[in-house]
Amino acid sequence: MGKVVATAVVALWALLPASSLAQNVLREAADSLLNPTLHAGAETVLLFEKKSENLGVIYESDSVREVRFSFTNRSNSPVSLTNVTTHCGCTAASFTKEPVAPGEKGYVVVSYNPKGRLGTIDTDAFVYCSATGRKPVAKLTLLGTVINTDEWNHLPVAVGALRLKRKKVSFKKGITRARIPCANVGTTALELRAALLPQYATFAVEPALLHPGEEGDIVITIDKEKAGSAKAFSFMIEGVGGKATARVIKATIE
Repeated sequence: MGKVVATAVVALWALLPASSLAQNVLREAADSLLNPTLHAGAETVLLFEKKSENLGVIYESDSVREVRFSFTNRSNSPVSLTNVTTHCGCTAASFTKEPVAPGEKGYVVVSYNPKGRLGTIDTDAFVYCSATGRKPVAKLTLLGTVINTDEWNHLPVAVGALRLKRKKVSFKKGITRARIPCANVGTTALELRAALLPQYATFAVEPALLHPGEEGDIVITIDKEKAGSAKAFSFMIEGVGGKATARVIKATIE
């Protein structure tokens, strides 16, 4: 029902002259529906363990992604979730139906369907409960990027908005430089850096600034004399989103 009302308000707003008082009223009404103000002291009622999730880079052909948001009832009375609204046809939600006792946990599951949604993911779900009436108790956000299924098949490893050919390199006998083909599949430029790199290794990207849709190479160079007896090392790519464990590159030295 919320989606229908919001869509109708936005449609009426678009039909009215830009200078009309009615349009200003409808603009405020649309904003209150699409981005309602949270209940004051919401976290004293329901405390969510997290309120956002970055899905990273996903394919348009991927299956529906589900994110579970858990919360604890911090009030002194049982609380029931009454509704979770979304304003995008790509997003849906389910939630704990039974009342949640003080100190107990409940959940909201927000699902995202990437089909036909190429581009940036930035969508919200508003949680309503019996203790806060007409104002939501939380705003839950999904972020990420949806890309075409076939465009980056030659770079199968996804690290946030960065695509890589691989996450392992090998410096065989006589080899001191290794390249990893990469691409920026996001919507903003990437300036990559390396963390935890040993002193005998250097990191560079060609080109140094990867613009959206641009391909390049990560270049790792080592000094084998300084490396001594070292047989392996790892480092972490910085300057791009994604979990820390997903940004680790491993190298072996022969």
